[in-house]
Formats: sequence, C-alpha cells, structure tokens
Amino acid sequence: MFVAALLFSCSTERKFATAFVDNSRQRAALVFFPDFIFKTNQKTFILDSLGITDESLFDSALLDHSKYLKQLNDSLFMANYIFGFTKELSSFGFTVFREGQLVDFMEVDTNAFVINVAQIELEESIYTHHDEAAIYDTYYFHDQDLEAVYVNAWIEISKVNENSDKPNVYFATGMIADDMEGEFTYDIFTGNINYVYNIDSLEPARLYEGAFQLGRTYAGYTFDYLLNNYLDKNVPAKERTDKYWRFDPYNKSFFPATDDRLVPLDE
Repeated sequence: MFVAALLFSCSTERKFATAFVDNSRQRAALVFFPDFIFKTNQKTFILDSLGITDESLFDSALLDHSKYLKQLNDSLFMANYIFGFTKELSSFGFTVFREGQLVDFMEVDTNAFVINVAQIELEESIYTHHDEAAIYDTYYFHDQDLEAVYVNAWIEISKVNENSDKPNVYFATGMIADDMEGEFTYDIFTGNINYVYNIDSLEPARLYEGAFQLGRTYAGYTFDYLLNNYLDKNVPAKERTDKYWRFDPYNKSFFPATDDRLVPLDE
C-alpha cells in the first residue's frame, strides 16, 4: 500500500484526485433512505430441527427463530445508519440535504448529486474465521464459526443535469460479527501446537453501533465512486492506472482499494 501511495503522490492521477477533493466544499447531495429493512435468516440448518416441510413457511419460521433479527428495532437501526451516512458525507465536504429539503436542494446550481440508498438488507448467518500459521516448517490452520449479521445496501447515484437514462446502481456489504482473538501456541513440554482463542460474543446492542459505522463506511464508498468516476473521465487514458483509489478525509491521504468499494450490479 505504501509503495502504491508513493507512486501515486507524483502522478497526474494524484493532481486530478487532489483537485477533485479540494472542490468538495462546493458539492451538495440530496440523500434518500428506505422506509423498510429486509431481513433474512440464512441459518437454514435450523429447519431440520423445526420439522417444517411447507416451503411457504420457511422464511417466517427462520425469522422467528433468528438470534438477532427478530428482536431488532428497525427504526433505531436505520436512524443510526442514516446518522453515520450523512455525517460522513459531510466529512467529505458535502452539503447534505434530506428528502424534506428538496426545495432548498433545487437552488443548488452546480455539483449537485442525488444519492438514493434504495434498499437495506440484513442477513443473519454464520461466518467462518480462518487462521493459519507456519511453525517449525509445519503448516497449521484453525477454522472457527462466528455469529454474524451482514448489512447489504443498494445505492443509486446520479448527478443533477447530467444526461443519463438511469442512475448508476451499486452494491455494498459489510459484516457485524463476534469479535475473536486467537493464536497458535507451542507447548515446550509436550511439543504440541494448540490454538488458543477468546470470543467476545455479538450482542444485539452492537448491531446499532455497527449500523452507524457501516453508514459511515458506505458514505465513504460513495465518495470514492465519484472520485474514480471523475478520474476515469478526466485523466488522460495513458496516465490513468488500473487502481481504484480511496480517500481518507481525516488523514487527507489516498490509498488503493481492494474489495472495500461499491460494486456495480452488473459485476
């Protein structure tokens, strides 16, 4: 990451990216959020113990027997997500407008965007944490199942007064899960390799904190999309690398993304 950032620091890409960021204070975004959260329990293995054979009852039975989703306060979860999303957009320099401020937003004449978080879905599931290590030329691994809730979002992005038949639609996902710390240890008396771990179990209250943090994360992904779309359109083709750049508004730094980005729905 350091090498990539170093190379980026003296490139044409960097100059255009810096100019884009510096212009953020002149941007406005009208942001919409869904009224409803879709919830799915992916732990289908529990159906065997329930003895339910009617497929039309599977979804409701799974939700009724979920560990987290059935007791989730949807309004509180969405409020935290919205607060995180709008707060982070402001950190990137946007003037943020909500649905009830449409008249004020329409007075913005340039650099105006409509961002529609069209759908939020929560999936309760099991995440398998994989750890591995080479000890004395021998390879060891440990897999540990953890409780997890995935937060999926479908986000539509469009620029006002830009000719386009439809907005760009992107997908983002993140996970709120048990916290786990583990390591391989060597017993000098027996010669055995053991895996020692500690799990801080996911509590329902942490879902609301996770909603706030993922709201912030997805807002960052949204800004990064606009940044890279700008680079694609303005950096000369021979000087535009294949990197998808992210920007940290707090450290004022650029770094390349891996899977931490919005994904077009057609990918």
